[in-house]
Amino acid sequence: MSDMQPAIDVQGVTKRFGRFKAVHDITFSVPEGQVVGFVGANGAGKTTTISMLMGFISVSEGNISVAGQHVSTGRAHKVHRSIGYAAGDMELPGGLTGEQYLDFLLSQSQGDHTETTAMLLKRFKPQLNKKIRNLSRGNKQKIALVAAFATDPDVIVLDEPTSGLDPVMQETFLDYVRELSKQGKTVFMSSHYLQEVTEVCDRIMLMSHGQIVQDLMKEELLKNSGKHVVIRTGYVHTKPPRGAESVESSETDDVTTLRFVYKGDVELLQRWLAGIKKLQDVEVSEYNLEGAFSSLYEAETGENEEGES
Repeated sequence: MSDMQPAIDVQGVTKRFGRFKAVHDITFSVPEGQVVGFVGANGAGKTTTISMLMGFISVSEGNISVAGQHVSTGRAHKVHRSIGYAAGDMELPGGLTGEQYLDFLLSQSQGDHTETTAMLLKRFKPQLNKKIRNLSRGNKQKIALVAAFATDPDVIVLDEPTSGLDPVMQETFLDYVRELSKQGKTVFMSSHYLQEVTEVCDRIMLMSHGQIVQDLMKEELLKNSGKHVVIRTGYVHTKPPRGAESVESSETDDVTTLRFVYKGDVELLQRWLAGIKKLQDVEVSEYNLEGAFSSLYEAETGENEEGES
């Protein structure tokens, strides 16, 4: 790929299924070396978008290129040679063992990937001697991830990559994505787990109702994350300061507990705290990135929708 050419380029893409628009006029590009978290409620259009990136389904309008190649259903196999791909509950050839499947994939690629594959097998520890149809969901996912990474691609597209993995393997996956980022690889992954996108992604794209509604660098989200405030007071009519968000209030044994997120002037917050009647306790902490993103997600999408993700 050219130094100036994005690793992923999506221009004016729409996907219709009959009269229904699953994806509506989206445009974005991902430069080489960026790790992007692609998130949204079920039915938002994430999987449809990724299926178009991979050439599994055709676009109704617009153009897509990945790894410097135009993507279309007729040329998808050429794009697949240049990128890594894995999805949650991915269909793998059940009649093959894990070892046979990986051997076949590596035989179709250029170069010697023995060392990288051995490293990945040591990390993810999939069962290789059983037929894939007889493996647990977690072991199938381990094999899918090893296959996605084994050829050392410059661009990796992942759709719910940790689906079925236990917490230890989820952390193994996150560690490896961090390493890929340091190596300058491009990773585009959808996820329902906020930890994944807040821990390892440089950029977060939020999809809702088939459109990209937020596209933020993680630093921008962190800058606006604010403070998480918890106070306990014996005064039952305590009101939060102006500008407080995500306010929760509860009363037990003549004690009122007030929780909220504050993103305003810290000096004004201090003045408000000084004026609280019968203040018993106060906790002020950084509102972490996961919390900030959760608020953004809820504001844009509301309750989770049912259907395609």
